[in-house]
Amino acid sequence: MNVEWIIFFYMAVSIAMALFDLGFAAFQHARETVFVRRNERMAQMLYEEIRRNAGFPTPEHKSELERQLKTLSGLEAFDQSMDHLEHLGKAERDRYLLGISEVFDNLAPLYMNRKELNQAYFCYIVKNWYRPEEPSPVIDRMLMLFLQGDTVYLRQNAFEAIAGQGNVDTMAQAIVAIDASERFHHPRLFTETLMSFPGDKRALAERLSGLIDGLTPSMQVAATNFLRMQHMGDPQWFLDKMVDESASQEVRIACVRYFMSNPYEPAREPLMRLAASTRGGEWEFASVANTALASYPGEDTIALLKNSLSSPVWYVRFNAAKSLYDLGAQPERDLKDILDGSDRFAREMLAYRWSLEGVPLSNTEAGEEMIASC
Repeated sequence: MNVEWIIFFYMAVSIAMALFDLGFAAFQHARETVFVRRNERMAQMLYEEIRRNAGFPTPEHKSELERQLKTLSGLEAFDQSMDHLEHLGKAERDRYLLGISEVFDNLAPLYMNRKELNQAYFCYIVKNWYRPEEPSPVIDRMLMLFLQGDTVYLRQNAFEAIAGQGNVDTMAQAIVAIDASERFHHPRLFTETLMSFPGDKRALAERLSGLIDGLTPSMQVAATNFLRMQHMGDPQWFLDKMVDESASQEVRIACVRYFMSNPYEPAREPLMRLAASTRGGEWEFASVANTALASYPGEDTIALLKNSLSSPVWYVRFNAAKSLYDLGAQPERDLKDILDGSDRFAREMLAYRWSLEGVPLSNTEAGEEMIASC
């Protein structure tokens, strides 16, 4: 009897799970059908309004659009519909978006009191489709508030929406605000957003140069990476920070990379000291510094890089070999002592690095060893 009850119970559970799966699939299908139809209606409404009144949408249209954009599904339908209307031409779409900019202004107070998921999506819509003639104070206030959000999605979308406006002053305020929130935000996200800034990047770089000393280490890393790629900033500040052993390790490494792309002769000696460092825990500095030295040609640089080929750290040897190749070191002339020497690791790293560049050292003992090991 007990076995029969167990079998019946198992069958009941299996049937319940099957019914649940079928019901959920039916719900998803119905939801998708409703969403597709909503998209079609939204696209048709937008298309007709753009064709009739691109520059001057009617009050009735703006009122209906505002009503629909109060929901997450409405925001998604609007986003997809605008994407599908790209065939109308950018100029015509921009005229329409300028005409409905007040709709976003009216929705901002509403979304300030919504869940962070809704707020994040609204920021995404603002970034993509908000085209005011002049930035709205209510939108700026909302985005600044969202920079203090608990989720990275909300903070990042708000930051990207602010960046999309192309205003240097607002961007500088946003950087200070999000840095002061003391919530971790990956430096790479900051740097990528700064690089996407559609306004005057040089003016933004100049503003960042003035702010960088007061930023937290995480934000200093992001700012340093941006200034490195813009070839701007005060090199002396980066040099002082690079040699300051009390500074954050991430900031110091970012400064080393800065001098990789922006050669600065006073940085040569400090970079060589870092590249030659054998202190425990400093292999990251040695690794990056050996890469940076590719921008500082000279016999002393070649000699130091050759010494780095004997490092016990693979990354240091690899980067040293790459820098030697980038500096144009000739195997027969500059590296013969290494290739004919007794340090197998150094020989194999040179052969490996040269083979990656399509120039195998097949005529050397190291090259033969590499071929034999494959």
